Amino acid sequence: MISDSDLVEFLDDFLNIDDIEDESENGVQVDAPTGVEKIAFAVDVRKDIVKRAIDAKVDLLFVHHGLIWNNGLGPLTGKDYDIVRDLIQNNTGLYGAHLPLDVHPEVGNNVELAKAIGAEPQEPFLEYKATKIARMAVLEEERTVEEIARELEGKLNTKTYTLKDEKKISKVGILTGKGGQALKSAKENGADLFITGEHTYMTYNEAVDLEMPLILAGHYATETLGVKKMMELIEDEFGHETCFLPAETTI
Repeated sequence: MISDSDLVEFLDDFLNIDDIEDESENGVQVDAPTGVEKIAFAVDVRKDIVKRAIDAKVDLLFVHHGLIWNNGLGPLTGKDYDIVRDLIQNNTGLYGAHLPLDVHPEVGNNVELAKAIGAEPQEPFLEYKATKIARMAVLEEERTVEEIARELEGKLNTKTYTLKDEKKISKVGILTGKGGQALKSAKENGADLFITGEHTYMTYNEAVDLEMPLILAGHYATETLGVKKMMELIEDEFGHETCFLPAETTI
């Protein structure tokens, strides 16, 4: 079974699956009675993504947003039934890594976003269930909000929404995905700019009140980074054939 493979043992250990409390059921979510030769990587498990993974004849689908969360899987009806049926019928396993992939100090979404803007990842901040989930970063050279936003748009193929400030930015607080809850803490920890993913009205309003420069770069776009880095790591460590399955979204 895939759950007994060296690959899954490596993933569980490298991502600290057992040590990070999360809303997601991290690790193997759907097993398969096969060896692992080809792996697809994606941000989300969706019906269209599963179909593309099956069409690509992969043995395992690795995702950031999996199928099983802290309230369990629930009744297997509708889309959940379709996804699980298709995975099982095609002997395709499913592995999810949510918070463990966001916070990882080497390949995590937060540190990879910091590197994407030419910043050096620093200390984590904002504790959630005993894990610090956001990341401070320091730019190699000071830049404006506009310059950083344009770079993110180019590198992530995304559209950004900004609350600008004319001053140059040095220290950045980062929490990818839906990370607005870290805005105030970023300010308190000395950040000159906060970057997150999801475009939310309340996050923007809070940034206005706090007079905090802000970049909203898209939930999906900011969380492709760790997934792609994991794909590179698995290629290097195991030599498996891999592919990334992009989704068409700007949200």
